[in-house]
Amino acid sequence: MKEKTRLNHYIGQSKKLSILLFFYLSIITLIQDVNAQTLNFPKDDGRHENADFEAWSLFTHIETKDSLQFGVAIFFFTGKFIGIKASGVYVVVADGQKRNYQKFSKIQLPLFSSTTHTVGQLMENYSDNVLKRDPQNGPYVVEIDMDDFSISLKYDPLKQPIDIGLLTVGDESYNRIYAIPRGKVSAKMFYAGKEFQLDGIGIFQHQWGDKPEQNALSDMFAIHLKDTTDILIYRSDTFPKVNTMIVSNSNEEKQVLHKFTAKADTILSANPSDNKFKLNWEFESPDSLLKIKLLPNFEGQEIEMLGLSYWLTRCRVILEKKNGSTTKGIGYVYIGFDDS
Repeated sequence: MKEKTRLNHYIGQSKKLSILLFFYLSIITLIQDVNAQTLNFPKDDGRHENADFEAWSLFTHIETKDSLQFGVAIFFFTGKFIGIKASGVYVVVADGQKRNYQKFSKIQLPLFSSTTHTVGQLMENYSDNVLKRDPQNGPYVVEIDMDDFSISLKYDPLKQPIDIGLLTVGDESYNRIYAIPRGKVSAKMFYAGKEFQLDGIGIFQHQWGDKPEQNALSDMFAIHLKDTTDILIYRSDTFPKVNTMIVSNSNEEKQVLHKFTAKADTILSANPSDNKFKLNWEFESPDSLLKIKLLPNFEGQEIEMLGLSYWLTRCRVILEKKNGSTTKGIGYVYIGFDDS
């Protein structure tokens, strides 16, 4: 009888210890940092196990059946915000009818965020905001729900992803980067008190790796041309210098260019921050014999992300070839604060 009582005592103690251990591990799981896991996409070694910076961007051009036009740019990130590991999402809506921009954002700490990755599948869950990729190379799905804005968006790749390789973000610091040059976009958006059903195209880009040093996040230029050529440009004049242009034509033949010049002839001073940004960009590549002019359609929007100030605007695009032919298109200018 005593042996049985002693056995029951030990079993009871073991159960208590198991419950305490489970509770302890649960608390650790809740408060630990949101760490990047391995994602094998494209077909290579994927991202770094312990990347301390992740950024996903969607630059879309969408419209309703009755030709109401919008540009919706979406930025997901995980990284450090004011020294704390955080996850967040920014959305900028360019309203082609009102000719203005409106931004929406939500930043969350790890306690309220989860980040999971598996081979061939991506899932980012920022509380009520979700970015996921269906298995077997399915479309990307974005679900964002805020008090005064929501969007349910599907991005279905029309071109194969391009592995761009490493982008310098500091002294001996690098981000791995890939992009899908063109995808079909369908979306249902609640904006300005109304619901819109929208369709169009967009560019998706993803970079991960080392946290960029101050002012080291490069400018981005995302371009769609009417002949279904797509161009994505990364550049920075500050240390470390970045000069990378990806050109994907209608046959999905791609060029990665590093020798090209860039200049801007207009300086914009943003209100109320008084930060200065360069507009009206022109790129010229002697190797591919092309010149690209970017002309903003109307006033853009200043965004502060991870402590860095950017200016985002949609733009008209004119591509000139050496033979004299021209092709028009649309795009985005996403440029950092210029303190020169």
